[in-house]
Amino acid sequence: TPLYSDPDADFATIFTQRKDMFKHILSKTHRSATKAANGHFTRRDNFAHTVRDWFLSGDISNNLGLQPKFLNLRGKSLDREMKVIADWRENKDNAPQHSDAWSVFSENAFITMSWKVAFPLGLNLMTICFFMMNYYIVEPSSTTYVNALGCSDAMSGLLIGALPWAMLISMIVYSYWTNYSFRKPILISGVLLITGNILYALAYSYKSIYMALAGRFITGLGGTKVINRRYVADTTPLAIRTAVNAAFGMALTCGVALGPATAVRLNQIDFEVEVPYTGVLYFNGMTCPGFLMATIWTILLIIYAAKFEEPRREGLLEQQRNEKVSKLDGPLVDRTPSMMPDQMEFDHETVVSHHSEEQEAPKNFCSQVRFALQHITGPLRICLFLFFSKMFTVESLVSVTSALTKNRYGWRIEQVGTLGCINGILTIPISTFIGAMSQSVQDRVLMTWLVSIATFGMFLLIDISDLFGTPTESYNEGNIFAVGERRYVMGYLITFCSLQAFDSVIASNLSKVIPTALASGTLNSGLLTTLVGTLGSACGDVFIASIGFINLRQLMNGLFIPAFFILVFALYLIRRNYDLLAA
Repeated sequence: TPLYSDPDADFATIFTQRKDMFKHILSKTHRSATKAANGHFTRRDNFAHTVRDWFLSGDISNNLGLQPKFLNLRGKSLDREMKVIADWRENKDNAPQHSDAWSVFSENAFITMSWKVAFPLGLNLMTICFFMMNYYIVEPSSTTYVNALGCSDAMSGLLIGALPWAMLISMIVYSYWTNYSFRKPILISGVLLITGNILYALAYSYKSIYMALAGRFITGLGGTKVINRRYVADTTPLAIRTAVNAAFGMALTCGVALGPATAVRLNQIDFEVEVPYTGVLYFNGMTCPGFLMATIWTILLIIYAAKFEEPRREGLLEQQRNEKVSKLDGPLVDRTPSMMPDQMEFDHETVVSHHSEEQEAPKNFCSQVRFALQHITGPLRICLFLFFSKMFTVESLVSVTSALTKNRYGWRIEQVGTLGCINGILTIPISTFIGAMSQSVQDRVLMTWLVSIATFGMFLLIDISDLFGTPTESYNEGNIFAVGERRYVMGYLITFCSLQAFDSVIASNLSKVIPTALASGTLNSGLLTTLVGTLGSACGDVFIASIGFINLRQLMNGLFIPAFFILVFALYLIRRNYDLLAA
């Protein structure tokens, strides 16, 4: 069918008719994408989207359809969009070859980052590294410590779990406080961390499990995780958000590796000192972790007090600007791969008028909770569940290592600490690789890969011989279906490394899909991530203690079979809601 009826029509008429045709294509594409977002996706919808890309971007076989994101059509002005594409075609051979225009900005952002911005960001990463070191430094010696204080092995799960339960209380306060300041809550948390670690170390002198638990609880009250995540979410531009979150995950992993590795070295120390008015102070593999971490937090507290200044929240401001540009008039629709905010057709004036009446978050805390529940979207709920699943699984895997390997394989503190150190060392290059991949691969693709690998690793840790055979005192050595030391280490490393890399991806995706109404309030992405993650860790520790008290011999299957099915369900959830996780 010809595009015009009069062969003698002038060029202006031809152009007008073609413009009307393209507008019609864009309009139908928008309606089809809206239908897809509501769960009614058809072949014709996909065809309409493909036709639009082929006509306006070029033949995909000639790589003209693989345009960077800043060329995705916005439906506001077709002639300007066609001019942008024409300019891009002319200059693309001379431009840097990046699959995403933001990649250029991302690299430049890191290169041109000033010392005033880089120093507090580096200090923030260092803080989360030492906090995770503080979390896991007691893990290799936890079983030995609770035995020395007169308790059973199962109590080690509660000794480790006292910290995340305390964090559930303190993070609400810190999140509210960070609406106004980062400096003051960091200083207060430093004081609590010093106090808690000293109490933990002194518990050995007084032979009191309650003092050790109180020390871990106070350390949890000083937990800086919510502050650190809020700092990243508020101060880093969206273009480098995933990369910075990967660095955050790498710093977190360094702490996870440093904790057990340091515990191995500290286990070689054994002496005591007579102190006036206090009595004898014991320095050994059980108490030195507390004394060392108290010293480290004292040094960091001095640095923060002397050098740290309140940052400018550039990331939050950028996210607010982007949402004002990309939000539709009317009910929000979920994003799909064929309908991202920068691809939807909408009227710019309508969006401006819609945001001029934007609802502000209430000041009262109870009202903020109701306000937050009203603004929790489908993608946000999915991300929160995935993060909970990840933390529950990691905690069930890591915190049980000391008790499990002692009773099953006869391991000592040195072997447990070495395994944790190897874990962290392997995760660092993996986190670096994921950070690089995030510049060209969507977060949801990375999620699918990492959860699939973690599910395979968790399957290796299920001891089938214990399910159908007669369990021996340690494990069914010689049985092909039994989980021996080598298989345990292999499954442990695969599961832990993939889930730790998954941490940065899901945290980045969550900070992108969260509405700015929540991103700027007390119930922000940093709090939600830390709250859900800490709840997962706390539940994992309680689960470990419960299974340990019920049947210490079946500790492996009692923990890892539920964790396996949780990961399978998480993978199903990602695939079932694949379109909603496009960010």
